[in-house]
Amino acid sequence: MGAILAARGMMRRATSATLASNGVSFLARHDDETADFPPPPGHRGGTVPLAWLLSRLSLPLIPLLPLFLLLGACASAPDQPPASPSASVAAPVTRYNVSRFPIEHYDQTVDRWIRPDAPDYDLPLLPAQEQRKRFEAFRARYFGAGPRDASPWNETWLSTSLLNAAGAAQIADAQARRARRFDNGRAGVRKTYGENFQPHTTAWNRAIETNMALAQLDADHASWAYDPRRRGITVDNALVRLLPTNDPAFYDFREAGEGYPFDALQDSALRPGTPVYTLARSGDGAWLLVYSPDLIGWIDARTVATVDERFVATWRAAAERALGAIVRADVPLSDVAQGTSTPLYRTFAPIGTVLPMTRSREGRQMAMFPVADVQRQAQIRMAALDASSLVPMPWALTPRHVAQVLKQQIGRPYGWGNTLFYNDCSAETRSLFAPFGVWLPRHSSDQLRAGKRIDLRNADIDTRLRTLAERGRPLMTLIHINGHIMLYLGNAEHKGASVPMTYQNLWGLSPADNSRRNVIGGSVILPLLKTFPEDPEVRSQASKPLFELSVIGGELSDAGDAGDAARAPSVDTEEEMPQ
Repeated sequence: MGAILAARGMMRRATSATLASNGVSFLARHDDETADFPPPPGHRGGTVPLAWLLSRLSLPLIPLLPLFLLLGACASAPDQPPASPSASVAAPVTRYNVSRFPIEHYDQTVDRWIRPDAPDYDLPLLPAQEQRKRFEAFRARYFGAGPRDASPWNETWLSTSLLNAAGAAQIADAQARRARRFDNGRAGVRKTYGENFQPHTTAWNRAIETNMALAQLDADHASWAYDPRRRGITVDNALVRLLPTNDPAFYDFREAGEGYPFDALQDSALRPGTPVYTLARSGDGAWLLVYSPDLIGWIDARTVATVDERFVATWRAAAERALGAIVRADVPLSDVAQGTSTPLYRTFAPIGTVLPMTRSREGRQMAMFPVADVQRQAQIRMAALDASSLVPMPWALTPRHVAQVLKQQIGRPYGWGNTLFYNDCSAETRSLFAPFGVWLPRHSSDQLRAGKRIDLRNADIDTRLRTLAERGRPLMTLIHINGHIMLYLGNAEHKGASVPMTYQNLWGLSPADNSRRNVIGGSVILPLLKTFPEDPEVRSQASKPLFELSVIGGELSDAGDAGDAARAPSVDTEEEMPQ
């Protein structure tokens, strides 16, 4: 057996060296446009037959003959008993269902699609009164104290809407269902795998469920009293998890569109300075189940500091005077300690982070941000940020300013549920609209409530595209398809035809049978074509079963003038895996 393995290794190395010396490269998948030679007739991917490969190559095979003879002799040696049918095991099937989509074929220059010389480049896209109303609802959602303000710091709203018998029961039930949803030992559960490609064990699930300490959410909390000591604020970027664990839960990586980055336990992220209310604490104290302005989920306890009444009053008053938004990617938040001149880096603020603004004695624009002291109490620090990083809210919603944000976001990697603190499709649109005071929910299907909804699921592709061109408002229309959302930029000439252009953060494109992915993996400008010449089998995004529009502004939205900003986050949401 050792001779067989040695011979096989020598043959592989010799073959690889000989092929490489003749300019032949092996690819992880077969792609007719990128391979160094065409495939055999009828070949549809996978391993190319060796006999066919050798017949196509003009290279000396004499150095390989002794290896073939040696291998053949070893394989037919009399002391090797034939394998019985029952002992033979089928080799695992390798499927290459991922390729790269050539996005460079499509112009990614923002100014090409939102033209600076357009006459409306500096004209508002929303009436001032409507934008102001949306911003007031946005701010109240974070810091409000009115009876209908769904702020995590609002005792009145929490006591009547969440911390009551019905709310406690819903939270407890939602958390129990989440734990069951990832239990591979239960019948009917879609199996999940870890980062090592192995299925999660029942012991893994039980350990997490035990750490959740679900008893703290049971009937004993039916009269859950508001506790001001449970108020907090994020002092860092915080990943929001469905369960209190950093372990990923991937579905079968052999299926197209599964595996990295689609960790089914990753839900979202909270930015620095986000108010929260702690609903539960994990048994080991490492995780907090928090209510935030956007959603309920588990976050690392180290990312939260508690706030007292003085901090809340100071922060609220500052936010009422001047609330600012970050409009540049990953702005460092640093402060200078008294008696020093070197800035101390604390964390970074992604686009869409909202922080109170003020002015230094020297007149410099400053952002307030929180840090935690040694007792995990929140303290306020100041970061000097210029107008290219921090703008007062609500920022004028004009094509110029939309383009300014897009230029910062375009080309950044895709991050499902904010994996690695990158955006997915809905986080991208939320980040884009936040500086303008337009709040959007976490999930793509919920974002439709921000505007006037137009359901085109029963229309054919031509009607869909025509309706989008006729009724859609450039830069103010969201397009929702199965598990995905994008922004309509307007129609433009593309290779002699007028086509809808979109801005979106997506993982990739797929054929109708969903068997593979042409990966894009980031935020891009992409036309809604019926077919893509790079791969005619790819299904048009405009032909997905679900196709809906949401036109923001000009008319009352489905949730009123303020959009969806007055609605409380759901206690539980099913993940919207991209199709």
